[in-house]
Amino acid sequence: MLYFRFKLLNIEHFSLKIFFFIPLLLALAACGRASASTPPQAGATVGETQAQASALPSMPSGTVTARLSTTPAPTQTASVTPTVTPTAPTGTPTPDTRLNPVRWDQWPVIPTVSGAAREIYRKGLAMGNDPHGYSTIGDCQSEPDVFLGIYATNRYYLGNDYKYLQATIDFFQGSFDRQSLAVRNGLSAPSALDPLWAYKGQCNPNESPVACDLRVHKPSIVFVNLGTNWLPSASSAAYERYLRQIIDLIIQAGALPVLSTKADDVEGGNRINLVTAQVAHDYDIPLWNMWRSVQDLPNGGLDSTRKDVYLTTEAWDRRNFTALMVLDRLRTELEPIYDASQSH
Repeated sequence: MLYFRFKLLNIEHFSLKIFFFIPLLLALAACGRASASTPPQAGATVGETQAQASALPSMPSGTVTARLSTTPAPTQTASVTPTVTPTAPTGTPTPDTRLNPVRWDQWPVIPTVSGAAREIYRKGLAMGNDPHGYSTIGDCQSEPDVFLGIYATNRYYLGNDYKYLQATIDFFQGSFDRQSLAVRNGLSAPSALDPLWAYKGQCNPNESPVACDLRVHKPSIVFVNLGTNWLPSASSAAYERYLRQIIDLIIQAGALPVLSTKADDVEGGNRINLVTAQVAHDYDIPLWNMWRSVQDLPNGGLDSTRKDVYLTTEAWDRRNFTALMVLDRLRTELEPIYDASQSH
């Protein structure tokens, strides 16, 4: 076993000490950049105490994130003269304390769980969704070989300070190495809604990858890792429309969407991350600020030899570990709802 010690990083009063055990890494197969920003051919706070949440969580004293292998019209009413002069309300409207999406880059890496998110989760369990199941929507960078799949093996090391995460790993076993039916090489927001991209033989005719995975796996949580395959020349407003359609499908199925920012900026101006934060804000659902988790790394965690699209080894490790921490936050904060569902 090889151990590498990295420098101590201080980011907004949060210390980050990283110890990595890295086994032999196999090369990640290149993820095809599809021109799938073309429309498919077929047919509340973001964390009630997010402002107090840590900006960048501590990393494990020995995290392992190896690659497992080499991807109606309004009703008219008559005007009525009031007989009593109305009085102005005496109460003060509750202020909206949610974080501003425009400042998404300052949102914490690990979100807390809003009341709206809890209601989605509660509804999903009542619909029969699997509390131990999470799923993912994304391209080859969300394949279990490179996204969380390491926790289905015995090749990870949490270290003494992070042994508590083992309970979350145990809780979601069966999901870490499961192939999502909404993850494919080159998948984008519109293609995630396009039946032409669905897995034949596993999905119904005219069923989109997102709808198919929700039906087959019935997850209680869904990571939405999209945006890299959006062409720079394409409209971010169009991306937002597709993303909202995806979120609507997930919520209708009773699953809790977890949106994620991305490290790359292929579209320019980080327009996709801004849209992602706006959608998370509007739906009052968790946002995992993966972008922020890698900003202290050289080149923002991007591999300059691969057109600044793919992550470096250290960034891959950090992405996986913070995703695990998101699952842990969700599991612990949603535990009372899960426990209540089991007692019935």
